[in-house]
Amino acid sequence: MNKEILREIGKIYRALNSFSDFFMKSVNLEKGQYQFLMRVKENPGINQQNLSTNLLVDKTTTAKAVNKLVAKGYILKKVDQKDKRNVKLHLTEKGKNICMFLDQEEKFVTKISLDGLDEIEQKILLNKLSVIINNVTDIYAEIKNENKKNLISLIKKEKI
Repeated sequence: MNKEILREIGKIYRALNSFSDFFMKSVNLEKGQYQFLMRVKENPGINQQNLSTNLLVDKTTTAKAVNKLVAKGYILKKVDQKDKRNVKLHLTEKGKNICMFLDQEEKFVTKISLDGLDEIEQKILLNKLSVIINNVTDIYAEIKNENKKNLISLIKKEKI
């Protein structure tokens, strides 16, 4: 039964990803770019490093996505006046407008996805998912630190 949980989460992810990709194409966004836009909207002035950490993606992926969103006119890069090495990300007016559409899409998908779960069940589900996220974040950190030996030894030690 244990492996079924992650398989079901995978199904949810793939279904929602397909749905979102369908709508994102209508507003000239590529796969996954909406996540970057929404995080910048929610965290005005965030830098690329923190954006990467927030989304659990590598710096190269973030840089490519941000540069494409800048080229499309959705995001502005502003150099921090106190620390010239720090570049802060902000939405343009065009970015703010597209985020209104993304907010609507997110509300729709959330409503459909959580239909049949009352508020208490949703809170319980969120708590349980937080435990899983914390667990996999540790594994993600091992991968990002390229600590293959430690990760492989953890897998071999695990008695399943």
